[in-house]
Amino acid sequence: MKIVWLNGNPNPNFGGTEIHTVQMIKELVKEGLHVLLVCAKNSYVDRHVHDVKKYYASFPNSLALTSTIRLARIIKREKPDFLIANNGKEYVNALLAGKFANTKVVFFRHMERMKQWMVRRFVFPYVDMFLAVSQKVKENLVQEGVPKEKIRVVYNIVDEERFFYTEKQKDTVEILFVGKLDQGKGVMDFLEALEELAKTEINLKAWIVGDGSLRKAIDSYIVQKGLEKRIRAVGYTPKVEEYYKRAHICVIPSRETEAFSRVAIEALACGCALVVSDVGGIKEAVEEGYNGFVFRAGDTKDLIDKLKRAVKEWEKLSKNSRDLYERKFSRNAIMKSFFSALEELTR
Repeated sequence: MKIVWLNGNPNPNFGGTEIHTVQMIKELVKEGLHVLLVCAKNSYVDRHVHDVKKYYASFPNSLALTSTIRLARIIKREKPDFLIANNGKEYVNALLAGKFANTKVVFFRHMERMKQWMVRRFVFPYVDMFLAVSQKVKENLVQEGVPKEKIRVVYNIVDEERFFYTEKQKDTVEILFVGKLDQGKGVMDFLEALEELAKTEINLKAWIVGDGSLRKAIDSYIVQKGLEKRIRAVGYTPKVEEYYKRAHICVIPSRETEAFSRVAIEALACGCALVVSDVGGIKEAVEEGYNGFVFRAGDTKDLIDKLKRAVKEWEKLSKNSRDLYERKFSRNAIMKSFFSALEELTR
């Protein structure tokens, strides 16, 4: 099987699709697949993908005509079985190039909604297969007119060399938030819940990992409430796995809907119990009462109640999180889903 993987975002920084591209290519190479990468030169993907043949083309928007022609020529020369596009900005370019070169076109869909109606109307009907990163994304694709039989769910994959379980200490329950520090991520709801838990006899410590517009407000809140010994905001760190490994519970309190949080899978891989809001696809990482709890987004009282239950039951929930990860989100499970989808498409 030969794949041309497209992620031509020229941004030197990274987002979810760039992390996904890097990890998927790494795992596909391990499986012995022939993978070729088309990316923007000096982009995050270019700097972090090694040991594959690369072609350079930049796709800053949906009308990158010169790069589309170059992509079509690459595909005609290499004759891959599939062209996989991993970023919404590239969808129009990828479809045109793939159809011109007579190659099956597969879109990974990371976002809940496609806002551009012209893409929904004139691009989506001609794509050979969609790989949705959650059941929620699949449901939305169906609502946008994509037939169910053209959609398969393939969850995000994490680096198991970084994210894995280590035994957790039992003296203090450690609670973790990872993400952008803004209103949409619900970080202030998380802080309010921690303030209430700090009033109880629970021996806890909390970590807030990430950066954003609310960083100063969070620091001030912690000081004003006298929570410096209980809560630490540590900012961004490239070693976020160290916090997952020590944490007993990971909270994802998002207020705004999202397709599926990578944080949820990273936390499961490290054996964290989950307490998550009921928006988007996040709740697909929780089997209620088995490895965690789901609360109503924005409802701090419900979050506090679910957190108290998670604190009491963290050992059972942690064990079950590892079990759920192996069954549903592990590297082996994701690779099986991915190959099954492509093999089905070839038939």
